[in-house]
Amino acid sequence: MKSGSCAVRFVIFAAPRTGSNLLCSLLNAHPHILCHHGVFNPGGIHHARDRSDLAAALGTVVERDADPLSFLEKIWQSAGREAAVGFKINRGEDLFASDVLLRDPSVRKIMLKRRNRVRAYVSEKLAQITGVWESYDPREVADPPSLEVDARALQRHAHNNALYYAQMESVLTATGQDWLETQYELLGDWAEVTRILAYLGIEAVAPLTPTCRKRGVDDLGKVIANLPELSEALRDTPLFQDIHGRDVPDIHSHQPVR
Repeated sequence: MKSGSCAVRFVIFAAPRTGSNLLCSLLNAHPHILCHHGVFNPGGIHHARDRSDLAAALGTVVERDADPLSFLEKIWQSAGREAAVGFKINRGEDLFASDVLLRDPSVRKIMLKRRNRVRAYVSEKLAQITGVWESYDPREVADPPSLEVDARALQRHAHNNALYYAQMESVLTATGQDWLETQYELLGDWAEVTRILAYLGIEAVAPLTPTCRKRGVDDLGKVIANLPELSEALRDTPLFQDIHGRDVPDIHSHQPVR
């Protein structure tokens, strides 16, 4: 395996609640990949969950924010014998670091999106209400509260997410870089996981068992108190189909299709 200095470097760009914790834990389950979570999260440095031994080496939030370039180098050097090392960065997190990463051709880019924009919005609102953004124990997944969704706020959210991706893709195109785009709804497909691994130059190994657990509900009617009114308000918009679209099941492990 490679040392941290020559391991493949990658970053997952994602809007909030698009499955980035799932993808991080899925990639980190591969024996040749070290995938941290939100290392530029304002609330803390979220390293790979099985690598608490790296906390001291990565430093503090104050140190990270004072010198993000030095912090990035610590992230890249955190790989030991892994062949690839990376992390996720969400919309709105450290704009300077995001721009540096975007313009660095040595860093491979994964754009993670979520087809269902309504579910992404509802998931983000519920996380803000409950303060719970991720879960790794099925016993911790409690019934979520209900909320009323404002149609205009939902549309603005979808627009801002679309703009976020479009701006990044514009930079990558202008600088002659390629990237891999994937979607939350595809992460349960072994062929898609294999495609992501191939982009990172990593041989597919199964099973891969993500530690992150799904928090969203299958029936939006259980959490959106004004679902009929919202559906009517969005009837003539592209978001209408998302309200009635089915969600994907929880992903426990990946086995190749024989």
